[in-house]
Amino acid sequence: MRLALIWAGVSVLASFIGAERCKLCHRDVYESWRATPHSRASLDPGRELDAETELRCLACHGTGNDRLSGVQCEACHGAGSDYAPPEVMIDPDKAAMAGLVRPSEATCRRCHGSDEPAHRRDFEMPEGVRWAETVHVRARP
Repeated sequence: MRLALIWAGVSVLASFIGAERCKLCHRDVYESWRATPHSRASLDPGRELDAETELRCLACHGTGNDRLSGVQCEACHGAGSDYAPPEVMIDPDKAAMAGLVRPSEATCRRCHGSDEPAHRRDFEMPEGVRWAETVHVRARP
């Protein structure tokens, strides 16, 4: 039996399910995401990194505790096991209570604008809902 700790309606034991599972219901958004650099932002599997550097890199170039490859859906929307069931996702309020995150500029800035030497550059957030176009090519306002 799995016990979940609940805080403000959200299980702290939610797990990451991966973009392939999100694709089952959100194919258009998935295909759109696949056309963006986020889907390809994973670490080169042949690259030799010490453990500390790898963990630091995977904070942005991997998703979830198992470090799924790339910047997947849940890197911005939160671990999906609790909000993924169709009976939850059909209701935006219920999905939010179950842990679905509506990303904001702060979400993007967790990685963009980092102090990593190879990544130092200005990051300008697009205006209004245009930011979503950089994550989902065919984003809807």
